[in-house]
Amino acid sequence: MNTAVARRLALADRVVWIGEDRHQPAGLGTITRITAHEVEVRWDGGTVTRYRRVHLLNLRHAKFACETAESGRKVA
Repeated sequence: MNTAVARRLALADRVVWIGEDRHQPAGLGTITRITAHEVEVRWDGGTVTRYRRVHLLNLRHAKFACETAESGRKVA
């Protein structure tokens, strides 16, 4: 469980998926539900996906991801 990442997420936060998995949605999403074991994200395309806490490393705040892309740094 990645508790540090989970604590930074809040309801209505805008997030993007950063990862190598080609099956995950591209674009922005909004966190709609947070439970003890899952985070639910509604993507702009209308898809709602639940992620277990182990997958939270791939969710980033949209503002942070945009700032790092503009500065030319690679987002890890």
